[in-house]
Amino acid sequence: MTKSNEEVISEFNINTNMSVGELENWLDNPKSKEAGTGVGIESGHKIVEILKKNPEKDPEKYDEEDITHMRKVVNYDKRHLAQEDKLKDTKTREELEETKSTKSLRNWGHDPIKTLDDDAEGEEDTEPEVSPQQESEKPSKQVAEGGTKRKLDDEDEKEGEASGASEGEADRVDDNEDEADGRARKKSKTTSEEVQEEVEVVEVNTCSALSS
Repeated sequence: MTKSNEEVISEFNINTNMSVGELENWLDNPKSKEAGTGVGIESGHKIVEILKKNPEKDPEKYDEEDITHMRKVVNYDKRHLAQEDKLKDTKTREELEETKSTKSLRNWGHDPIKTLDDDAEGEEDTEPEVSPQQESEKPSKQVAEGGTKRKLDDEDEKEGEASGASEGEADRVDDNEDEADGRARKKSKTTSEEVQEEVEVVEVNTCSALSS
């Protein structure tokens, strides 16, 4: 499906990430000629003309000749950017600088090395930020947790006191029972001794009666 002029203009301005000065300096660099044929260099000079003529990138200020070349650039980028993305996963930054693909894409106004920096900045920007509301909620949460802990400590202390009181009461009950039991045993012993004495008296009296 053929892209509309509006789509072509939009994609061209997105993919062309080199400024006029950057692209002119690159085209003057001998390395730009290492990409192969001179078609890319010719394209680069045409891109410079388009960027200089319409620095505000106003869609209404591009003529048919501009859009025709912009369409070529967009089609070229579509074919080569996917290959460049694969190279990013297998090569270092220094190795990417020397690839034919990087040099060719620069001739067409796109610097893949710049996208590496953009990706790194994007990863830094995605770090979660703590909102002022979340920050202000931290002390409240700590206070709430502290209050809960103190409440639990107080409950443990009360429970300990109650447990101690119950144990003390139980000890007093046990002591009273032991004391009562001791008195019962002592009384039982006294009664037994008294009975024994009475038996002995009866036996003595009986013996005396028989002797007389």
